[in-house]
Amino acid sequence: YDDGVIQYYNGSFNIKTGSSTGDRLITLQTAGSERLRITSSGGVTLSNGELIEKCYINSTAWSTTGTVNLDNGMVQYNSANLAGTTNTLDIISSAGINTSMATGDMMSVTCITAVNAATAYVNNITIDGIAATESWVGGSAPSDGGSSGVDTYAFNIIKTGAATFVVIANQVKTS
Repeated sequence: YDDGVIQYYNGSFNIKTGSSTGDRLITLQTAGSERLRITSSGGVTLSNGELIEKCYINSTAWSTTGTVNLDNGMVQYNSANLAGTTNTLDIISSAGINTSMATGDMMSVTCITAVNAATAYVNNITIDGIAATESWVGGSAPSDGGSSGVDTYAFNIIKTGAATFVVIANQVKTS
């Protein structure tokens, strides 16, 4: 591109490209075919729609208070059976979620755990150790868990202000 610039500074690449139509900011290609496009508005387009995310697998049971460290990924599977009752998951990261997110940002966290007792379930989360109020799909927090298989908990977290979050939570039992 005539006005394209690639800069390397402090271990990071800064890529700027120009376009006569103004709709492309960055495109990445392999074998001469476009694979990724980042638009000037920040949209991301994948040419094949394939998006693979790593799932962190943990073998230590969550119990009463379990830690979900997002440095390990946004999808986490606990292969040990959920222990305790009325469990709270503390969703954290080394940088701090409150620090990493700006007001108006959102993230989706999925926690999957093996289960073997309906008395074990997650009904609360904290974010960086800060109490969060969840709005549970179906209108109320879970009061039981699955008795076999896995339970999946999905949390859509929206930062609405400093250390203030709206959380839409969902539990799916497979048993």
